[in-house]
Amino acid sequence: MKKKLLTILLSLLLFDATFAQIDNTMYLMERVPQSSFINPSQFPNCKFYIGGLIIPLFGQLPPSMTVAVNLPVDYSDVIFHGEGAYKDSLITPLHPTANIDDFLKKLRKVNYTSLDLQMDLLNFGFKLGKKSFLSFDLSERMISDVGMPKSLFEFAAKGNDAVRNADFTGLGVNVTYFHQLSLGFASQVTKTFAAGFRAKLLVGVANLATTSSKIELNTQERTNYINIKSEYTINTNLPLEVTLNDDGYVDEMNFTDFSEESVGTIVKDYALMTGNYGAAFDFGFTKDITSSLAAFASVEDLGMIRWKTNASQFALYDEDSMRFEGVNIYNLQFNDFAETIDLDSIVANFKEINYKEGAYTTKLPTKIYAGVRYRATKRLSLGLLGKFEILPNKVRSSATVTANFKPFKFTAATLSYSFINGNYNNIGVGFTVHPGPFQWYFVSDNLIGALLFPAGARSVSMRMGCNIVLGCVQKNGSRDDKSNRGASLLDDKKNKNKGVVPYSK
Repeated sequence: MKKKLLTILLSLLLFDATFAQIDNTMYLMERVPQSSFINPSQFPNCKFYIGGLIIPLFGQLPPSMTVAVNLPVDYSDVIFHGEGAYKDSLITPLHPTANIDDFLKKLRKVNYTSLDLQMDLLNFGFKLGKKSFLSFDLSERMISDVGMPKSLFEFAAKGNDAVRNADFTGLGVNVTYFHQLSLGFASQVTKTFAAGFRAKLLVGVANLATTSSKIELNTQERTNYINIKSEYTINTNLPLEVTLNDDGYVDEMNFTDFSEESVGTIVKDYALMTGNYGAAFDFGFTKDITSSLAAFASVEDLGMIRWKTNASQFALYDEDSMRFEGVNIYNLQFNDFAETIDLDSIVANFKEINYKEGAYTTKLPTKIYAGVRYRATKRLSLGLLGKFEILPNKVRSSATVTANFKPFKFTAATLSYSFINGNYNNIGVGFTVHPGPFQWYFVSDNLIGALLFPAGARSVSMRMGCNIVLGCVQKNGSRDDKSNRGASLLDDKKNKNKGVVPYSK
């Protein structure tokens, strides 16, 4: 039984991957309009662009979106070559010749997996005058993080006989799906300073949020059951029908039956105009320190959503909230097993589940970026970027070094090296091709690293899409040969003498 439970947890750890917006490589890709999603002060070098899934462009498959995989442990930590007679075989930490303690030492106190998926439905932008840019975005987003404490794996591996007081604090899930409508504005404030701002209207669709996560499993001596001490709270807007007993605790819980509702009503009330509204903001700046060196910083997703429709809270506050005496596995049939995972059966195991209805608020995981860019030559620039992501229970950091090369006016390429999630094997790549009014782009923070070091990879990310871009090239040459944030005064004078209008103007 312990082996089966640990196998399930290992599978979740390895395959319940993190889908996250890993945008470090894209931050300094000036020719991609979507880079302004990360730093609002950075706007395209074109007069107009439009893109997104609903634009019928060749190259929309796969669709304009971000997909990434990021694991809390290396693949080689879970599947590896054995020793001795098993040196030619792949084994797991559960193999009789493996040492489970070696695997447990590699786990953090709480191991997080998360998801930040964005699908661009429509985005466009256009230049305002000579120094400003206005942009619009309509997207579908899903954000999630799941916490799995190390003690959960220890309990599964060694059993309650060895781990009599298992502390599962940190075990929780936070999932949010919402629509995003945003409006951004960027301006070249001075010849050496640019600033940008983006306001977002959020419409929440679905949410499940653990707000308090303290659980302790205690096995008393000379007994055959486990007591669970808990201080655990979950907020959700899932469509549930809850029945309370005479003492006011949850007696029965089922998902709402939509069989009598029309499809139009369900879509309108539960998917579109849900009544769960929120707001978020992005802002950033870029400052030219010298003619070759620039500094930048930005903040993304500073905001929250207020959940009102179907909003409810479930809480366990008890010194002896559940007594688990095990499951009789003799002659266990599939139907019996299905009953054990039914919502009513789970609820019946707990003595006192508090329930109340009422609105609640969830925050978005805020991201903070800062770094510098050095323009080595007319075609080559180097960048250094640091990123901090504020999750509900931790701060996740990463760092990236990039080399951005522009060989021709219609192409650009980026090579990156990153420290992400405690792992150094992250080599990424990005490129954009711009023949005529069409632009295709592809970005990955660790595609090359995953191919070169597959056993040690923890992340693979891909961001791709296509745009229609207009007004990017002048008669005298490509605008983006110059700094995207304004050339120096010396460069302005040189360009003026040559008859070229500086990009910062």
